[in-house]
Amino acid sequence: MSTPVDRRFVADAAAHRRDVPRFCPGCAGGLGMATEFWEAEERRFYCSCTGCGWTGEITPTGAVATGHEPEH
Repeated sequence: MSTPVDRRFVADAAAHRRDVPRFCPGCAGGLGMATEFWEAEERRFYCSCTGCGWTGEITPTGAVATGHEPEH
């Protein structure tokens, strides 16, 4: 017997699958774990790499990367 899917969380689960980091920023290997959490309005992923042992937080920046140089 299976539990029915709670439709309130379907969009959240789809966004998690779409946005979850897949590669380690330390070694470019596949991440072993990525847990999503929210801090105020910022969405964050706590990640762990089984390849090099790196652990840390990754915060998505949106559709494009934000650079540190002023506009030209």
